[in-house]
Amino acid sequence: NGEKTLAQRLALPQEVVSQGPLAELHGNTSVCIENHGGILDHDTRVCIAVQRGTLTVSGCGLRILRMTQRRVEIGGTIRCVEVS
Repeated sequence: NGEKTLAQRLALPQEVVSQGPLAELHGNTSVCIENHGGILDHDTRVCIAVQRGTLTVSGCGLRILRMTQRRVEIGGTIRCVEVS
């Protein structure tokens, strides 16, 4: 697999060169998700479409801080991030 070889050569996580999701948690105050497929639900939790499933962020005072076609950043008090 060319993507895996490139990731290994550059010592990068596989998700950086593939289209798989990459979640980066910053303490308990924000999370950035790369390679998302859009917001599915935003109420008491934020549900985000990712390759092969859904990434759900639960917590208090959640809000979308920034969103681009590739990356979404959610702020608030993050209590749980799960993929299903």
